[in-house]
Amino acid sequence: MTSTGNRPAAPSPALLAWYNAVPTVIWSALSLTPLSIFCYQHMERRWLYGLLFVSLLWYVLPASRFKHFQISRNPRIYRRLGVAAINRFTQHGGLVNWLVRRTYPQYRRLRARAAVAALVRTTYHQERFHLVLFVFFLLTSFYAVAQGYWRWALLLTLLNVGYNLYPMWLQQYIRVRLEPKAPAS
Repeated sequence: MTSTGNRPAAPSPALLAWYNAVPTVIWSALSLTPLSIFCYQHMERRWLYGLLFVSLLWYVLPASRFKHFQISRNPRIYRRLGVAAINRFTQHGGLVNWLVRRTYPQYRRLRARAAVAALVRTTYHQERFHLVLFVFFLLTSFYAVAQGYWRWALLLTLLNVGYNLYPMWLQQYIRVRLEPKAPAS
C-alpha cells in the first residue's frame, strides 16, 4: 500500500482490531450482563447447563442451512427493518469506518476478491455465533416465563432482538449486498 508522507495508507491490524472491538464490547456488556445476572440469580444450574448444551448444538449447523433463515434476497427488505441503520454502530460499521477514514482516507475494507470471499465466510461464522446466543436467550426467556419472571422475560426478549436477531439479519444483508447481480434479461 502506498503511503502519504510518513503515514501508511492503511491503519495497522492492531488499530483496526481496537476500533472494531469497542462497539463489540459495548453491545456485549449491555446484553450479556443482564443475561448473566438472571442466570446467576434465578436459574437452577441443571437448567442452565441443559439450555447451554441445547444452544451449542446449533453451532454445528452447516453454512448451507443458513439460506433457510434468510429473510430475503433483496437488500431493501433489510433496510426497511432498520438493519442498515444498526450497521452504523457495529464492528466494521459506518461509525468505525468513518473514524478510521478520518486518519486514513484511502482505507477500504474490501480491496480484492479474496477479501470478499473471506468476508462472506466471516458472515456465516458471526451469524452462527448469534444463532447460538439467540437460541440460548430464547430458551432463557421461556424459562423466565415458566418461573413467573415476566419482566426478566421481556427484558431478555428485547435484548435477544437487539443483540442476536439484528446481527443475524446484518450478516444476511451483507451477503445479499455482496452477491453478484444477475444480468437483466
